[in-house]
Amino acid sequence: ADCHFFFHPSVRNEDWGEEGVPNAMLEAMALGIPPLATFHGGIPEAVENGISGLLVPENDDGALARAVIELMHAPPERYHAMSVAAAERIASEFSATAQTCALEKAYHEAIIA
Repeated sequence: ADCHFFFHPSVRNEDWGEEGVPNAMLEAMALGIPPLATFHGGIPEAVENGISGLLVPENDDGALARAVIELMHAPPERYHAMSVAAAERIASEFSATAQTCALEKAYHEAIIA
């Protein structure tokens, strides 16, 4: 909770492919810690680039460095807005209530189909 950023630069691995949405990243976002991560697997499902965090291409260390420097030099209001957006994103899309509703909707659609 004392961190300002959560780094999660995932990359595709030839042996196991891509990961889904990382729980550790969701937990950081729920605390209002914006992630700096990669366009990888399920990460873009959780992070709205430039709104609730920053996303960069996989294997681009320079882009990740530029992203953190950009956010460090941004006005405090931008960081605050991103922090609030990260927490709100989790509450609205990834909370237990939101996930239960999504699952119930999927079941309902399967029953009707």
